[in-house]
Amino acid sequence: MKTIDLFAGCGGVHQGMERAGFETVFANDIEPKCQPTWEVNFKLPLTVKDLYDVNIDELPEFDCLTGGFPCQPFSAAGKMLGFQDTRGTLFFRIAEILEARKPKTFLLENVKQLFHHDKGKTFNVILHSLDQLGYNVYYKVLNSMDFGVPQNRQRVIIVGFRKELDVETIGNQFTFPEGIPLNVSVRDLLDDEVDEKYYFREEHRHYEEMSKYVTEIDKVYQWRFSYVRENKKNVCPTLMASNMHPTIVLTKNGIRSLTPREGFRLQGFPDTFNLPDLPDRVLFHQIGNSVTVPLIEAVAKNIKSHLEKVK
Repeated sequence: MKTIDLFAGCGGVHQGMERAGFETVFANDIEPKCQPTWEVNFKLPLTVKDLYDVNIDELPEFDCLTGGFPCQPFSAAGKMLGFQDTRGTLFFRIAEILEARKPKTFLLENVKQLFHHDKGKTFNVILHSLDQLGYNVYYKVLNSMDFGVPQNRQRVIIVGFRKELDVETIGNQFTFPEGIPLNVSVRDLLDDEVDEKYYFREEHRHYEEMSKYVTEIDKVYQWRFSYVRENKKNVCPTLMASNMHPTIVLTKNGIRSLTPREGFRLQGFPDTFNLPDLPDRVLFHQIGNSVTVPLIEAVAKNIKSHLEKVK
């Protein structure tokens, strides 16, 4: 089955869908700095333009639409303006594409706070819109740490199937994948030796405060936000697009931030994933904006299985 990948970023959804047996035939993102990442990893070119500038009629044939539409309008880390933020209106562009092309299915992803934004009114608008477009809709909050990745990252996943195709009509509803026990810790994904530039030394203006604050080797910290819940030691807090340097650990060589390679690992990217020659801050931004690859793969497998029941 063929997929179009909207808000493609550094390719997290692309990899998850392809691992599940889908073929991505179109990928788009507005950020030109994502293009070098695609060029060193994928044969499929990345179309770099505003989604409103993409001609819907010229999109290739596809069965599934995927899109991690911008979460800043709904995120607790942002101003939570929702549809008042112009980025929030990009959901309605997705709706226009669904209405015009009527794919069999879609997979959308956003922050957990989308559920609660504007006392639930925003999410209800989304659900009502998708229902009116002719889709049965399923949604659930999934956590990356339940899919083999030691990152506490909760995201709402929205899956839809065209009503005339959905096997719900014969009593077999779509189900989201079950989580698996986590058998890897953050420590397993950290490199023993990294460039000195990632360490905080005594000359750093916050070093003294950090030394008092970052004291346990089995925890991951975000600057000013210690990650201390006992049942999630050795799990990384949610990686954010704003800046990954505040995500720090204590090692035998001192206090340091994560490296881009470690950040990609914590999103489920394999070490065979090539890192382009871009500044760390750009790579950190791509990591924080990405999805967790194994989580998308698990959901995509269930979508594929669900559709195969109606063949």
